[in-house]
Amino acid sequence: MAGAPKRETVVLAACGIGLGHVGRLMPIARILLSKGYNTIFTTYGDAANMCSKAGFLTYREEVLSYGSKEDGSLSLKETFRQTPKAVKAFLSQIRSELNVLRTHRPRVVVSDSRLSTLVAARILGVKSVLVIHELKVVLPIDEKQAPGLRAVKKIVERIALEVLGLGWDLATVVLITDYPPPYTVCKDSVVLPEFLRHKAKFIGTVSAPIPEISKVEAKRTLGLPADKPLIYFGLSGLPWERRLMAAKMMRCAQAVSRKGYTVLFSRGEPGGLPRLSEENGVKVCDWLSDRRVAYKAADVFVSVGGQTSVGEAIRYGVPMVVVPTPNHTEHDQIGDSLNELGIGLKISYRQLTSEGMVEAVSKITGNHFAERSSLIASSVSGYQAADMVTKTVEELLRD
Repeated sequence: MAGAPKRETVVLAACGIGLGHVGRLMPIARILLSKGYNTIFTTYGDAANMCSKAGFLTYREEVLSYGSKEDGSLSLKETFRQTPKAVKAFLSQIRSELNVLRTHRPRVVVSDSRLSTLVAARILGVKSVLVIHELKVVLPIDEKQAPGLRAVKKIVERIALEVLGLGWDLATVVLITDYPPPYTVCKDSVVLPEFLRHKAKFIGTVSAPIPEISKVEAKRTLGLPADKPLIYFGLSGLPWERRLMAAKMMRCAQAVSRKGYTVLFSRGEPGGLPRLSEENGVKVCDWLSDRRVAYKAADVFVSVGGQTSVGEAIRYGVPMVVVPTPNHTEHDQIGDSLNELGIGLKISYRQLTSEGMVEAVSKITGNHFAERSSLIASSVSGYQAADMVTKTVEELLRD
């Protein structure tokens, strides 16, 4: 009797800087599993812990990241200083990716912002899907404070765009995990070199399906009062970035709570417990096991401006307050985009006060933000990004 047909294997390679990249590959992995495919992750840092904890076979690779200052904010100088270390880590990742691909023999790989995966796939002749939202690197240089560097900044950014674009062009297909204009939230970074445009398309934010429950039911599921506005603080980013933001944001959360709002505060620690405790009127947890319920329950989402979490909040129609991680240009741009779209307010971390946060929350709950957010959520509801990535994988397998 013939044996059962061998299941196809798909390798998903996630950038391990923060949890947004691996977070948007998880729904894709689950869809692939439900369709009978084997799914394997390659990543590093907190992302590797998250994959393993979720039960996926995970290959942990050498960490590749950017440099930071002593206070935890991004440092351009330290990033350049660590270039030799970064090159070594990148080459190590290519070797590891080659080993994984040779061992498991997938015919398609999905790379979330992983150039090393694309290099390995091209070497072995494996088709690849690139999932990405940041194609242009914007240097964290304030042109107002350093006007003499403006021309140099633009030249370096353009060179980086073209050089990195050659790397991204190794992919068979490029899927941009942002909404198309006019709802693009990271528009300064979603810049396509001319030679990439024929293989790239916008697919919207990749996230799990929205649960079919009401706002009241979601609040009750979280054990929170249903008759008061809920302000959801969700930290994200690298460990030292979360530590940088935590103390100041907690003081703001407590101030918001004293004004009569219900406040849910997630520290964004993937190894932590999801159990809610109370700290000075604020419901606090280390990690939310299902953020979908929190988005569904929230009346305002307070974020550091991570592209994935902001894109998810847009899907749920939740207006936002964004406090960008210091010197993080992408988060800063996203805050500006939300201002322009009329669905959020941006507050500089260095100018953030408890009073300012209370004022921002009050403004959002008392004005047009919720209506505008709901309208945009309806406009982008047709973008089912996880299904689109899965469909692309299956089309490449059939070719």
